[in-house]
This record gives sequence, structure tokens and C-alpha cells, in this order.
Amino acid sequence: MAFHTPFNQRTSANKQATPVYIGFQPPRPERRKFNWWGFNGMWLAFGSLFTAGFASPIPLLISLNGLRRPGKIMASIGTIVSIGGVVMATSIVLLISNAHHHRTHTREIAQRNKIAKKQAKETGVLLAVAAKKVKAFRAEAGDIADFDIEANMLIVEHIDPWGESLRFDAGSDSGLVRSAGPDKTFNSDDDITLALSPKPKSNSKIANHHPHEHVHN
Repeated sequence: MAFHTPFNQRTSANKQATPVYIGFQPPRPERRKFNWWGFNGMWLAFGSLFTAGFASPIPLLISLNGLRRPGKIMASIGTIVSIGGVVMATSIVLLISNAHHHRTHTREIAQRNKIAKKQAKETGVLLAVAAKKVKAFRAEAGDIADFDIEANMLIVEHIDPWGESLRFDAGSDSGLVRSAGPDKTFNSDDDITLALSPKPKSNSKIANHHPHEHVHN
């Protein structure tokens, strides 16, 4: 670029000569453009915190767009604040979801316990009815070899709340009327049983009668 240095400036060695442009205007320094994307993303990011971070995705997108332009300081601040807002909103959603799941699970457990208590009560009444039948049959039949089979045939019509028939387990001097319980499997931990009273023992008393001798004088 052609320029001319005045004579009064040539003799000064300590001062830098100011060029004089001839024929056209000197170039103006380029103005730095303001990063509006970064600015808007930054203040929107701080504003989104008042919404508990649920509006943070919007300033996050704006700030990310601002990072592609010169003047990235405000865009960087907006990006960091927006990410914090997104984390805040996500944490709130997770807390609400976990609380709702816990409340639903607790309600389901309470409902199941309520139903289980009702079923256990119904089973107790059913066992009492079946035991009464077995006692009556035992009183009539006495000691027979196939008593346990006959007793089971007698109470097989009684169905517990879980859809299984009752069972009679004979013992040496008594017996059990048994329900399989919720797992529908006999001889497990959740069986419900009712013990029959022991069989009455027949005690034969032999009375010895001694005739009285009357002596007549």
C-alpha cells in the first residue's frame, strides 16, 4: 500500500513516522461483533433456574449455538448454568418418581396383607367346619383301619380361598385338618392347620363285688 512520510517526521528517530495515505481513506479497524446468542443464552439460563431447571433445555441450545461464534465467555457461562438446571430438573423428576413408586408399593403391600388376613380368617372357619365333621365321623365309626382315607374323602369338598381342597393328616391319638395355604403346597411354611382333640380313651373299670355274709345267730 503506497504512503508518503512527511519531512518533519523523517528526522525524528525516536518517533515512529505516521504514514500519510494518498488517494484513498485509511482502512478502519474491524469491529468485533457482539455475541447475542451467548448473551441471550446466559441470561435465559439464569432465568430458567426459577423454573427449577425445567426450562433449561431452551437456553442450553441457545448457549451451544453461541459457542460457535466469537466471544464465547457468556455462551460458556450460559451452557454451564443450563446444564446445572437440567440436572436439577432431572433430580426432581427422579425424586417424585421414586416417591410415587414407594407409595404405590406400600399401598399394594397393605392391600395384599388385608386380603391375606381375610383369607386366613375364612380358612380358619373352614377348618373348624371340616374338623367338626371328622370328629363326628370318628365318634360314629370308631377305630377303623382306613379312617384317614375316609376322613379325607369326607372333607375333600371343602375348598380353601386359594382353590385347594383341605386334607386330613391322621395322628396316633389325634389328627390335623390342613390347608395348603397361599403357595398351594402342602407341608410348607404357610400351611394353616387345626388340630383335632385327642381320641377319647376307653377305660374299662372292673368292679369286684364281694358278697356280704350275714350271720344269723
